[in-house]
Amino acid sequence: MNRTRTGSEEDSQDSSTGQISYTTPFDDLIPNLEDSEAQFYLDAIRIYLGLCEGTVSMEVALKAVDILKNNPEYTAYPTNPTTIPINPRFKTKMLDNLRTLNKFNLFTKSSIKSAYNFAFLIEESPISNADLSVLSVLAKSPSISLVDASTLLHVTPRTIARSIERLREVNNLRVVSFVDFTAFNLQSVMLFFTVQDGLDWEDIERGFSKYPFTKSILKTTMTDVGYITFLYPNFEDNKQVFHRSIKNISNTIFEYSSLHYQVASGATSNVDLFDNEKWELPHHLEDMLQKDRVPDSNNFPPLLDCAGVKPELKIDDYIIASQIQLGSREAPSKISEILCSKGYDYDVKIVSAVSRKLQNRNLLLPYLVFALPKLTSNFCFEIVCNENVRSRILETIGKFPWTIYYLSTRGIVVWTMTPGEHQVEYYQLFRALEQQPGVQSVNPIMTISYRGSKSMIDLTRNITYKNGKWSINPADIEMESYFEF
Repeated sequence: MNRTRTGSEEDSQDSSTGQISYTTPFDDLIPNLEDSEAQFYLDAIRIYLGLCEGTVSMEVALKAVDILKNNPEYTAYPTNPTTIPINPRFKTKMLDNLRTLNKFNLFTKSSIKSAYNFAFLIEESPISNADLSVLSVLAKSPSISLVDASTLLHVTPRTIARSIERLREVNNLRVVSFVDFTAFNLQSVMLFFTVQDGLDWEDIERGFSKYPFTKSILKTTMTDVGYITFLYPNFEDNKQVFHRSIKNISNTIFEYSSLHYQVASGATSNVDLFDNEKWELPHHLEDMLQKDRVPDSNNFPPLLDCAGVKPELKIDDYIIASQIQLGSREAPSKISEILCSKGYDYDVKIVSAVSRKLQNRNLLLPYLVFALPKLTSNFCFEIVCNENVRSRILETIGKFPWTIYYLSTRGIVVWTMTPGEHQVEYYQLFRALEQQPGVQSVNPIMTISYRGSKSMIDLTRNITYKNGKWSINPADIEMESYFEF
């Protein structure tokens, strides 16, 4: 077993520039720009097109992505073209977008980023009743075997497998997983904020992008509120340093700031609401607003609690868990193959053993990500509230079409996709919470989707883990030096 990054790059990397050398048939459409943040998206486009055409191997693409990860733009907008399925429709749309950029000479960062992201938008298409039935079964039990699913639906396992393949191709179905990374002494923290008047958000974003423990950043032009997620090693040892540092930064640049320390997380989907190409509103949504009602924990959607450090777990468990997180229905042989392409050598037996270990310790919670017709409106809500209100919210959002939730010591954060025709009802439901006893604030972020973040392996690439501790000093936690003001 070898978990050290491997492979010679001499044949594909220019040591003097740090750039990977490769070609695509479309290089005449892709200029070299002085703006490194704009070039970041052009390089991502070029890698994906090279993979589509077969002129770039996965090994070379992974090395090229490693260089992309050194760009601060990667923290603000984690972009990894090697994780996107090779799809002729995506390739065609990307080339059309590139030609438009060339025609009008629109090589700004925002234009190139839009050209890249819009190429991967899933076009709405009808879903058959058979595929919808399979999706419904997976939504209730994401890890169900093909045999058990076929028994429930009275079809063959091969029929289930073909349906899953169609769902992946047409509806962008993925089965991913939450992992309780507190088991590896990593604490998730979210900071919601509004920026003080007169400050440039791009300068602020650039500072947080350079900070090594920033996992994701989200700020849209549609709302004043944004958020940043951090992942902190050895948090109990470094909590005071973090508090002092984040207080200094917040007093300098934020008008509003609100910290959430994760205590649990989860996700759920209710595709049974979709029938005859139409979404129904769930029943009894108003239960969330009934202040005297005692929530029933039996009706809560799935939750993965943060159980704390498990020193017996090793760095190998962490690396394999980080890959299982990205594809929890993948066979151990596939996970082994993917890790090998990243330079980590674990055979199938080791991957299987670690997977069982994680499951036996209740450290995994799989869930679905998908696109269905008319599920077009996206919201994020930060709700600062007491535990009773949080429980009522949790019980109610389990009925939504698709929801992710992040429970904290101060309340709950909810991301949800809703049908466009019902977006007003869902939005008003959350805003009505502001009038409820036990609710301090409700902050919405509109017209966004739940976005990805830096991978766990990327976040911890430059530190080591042993006996439940990461190799960092308290001074590493301080963030002031990453900002110019």
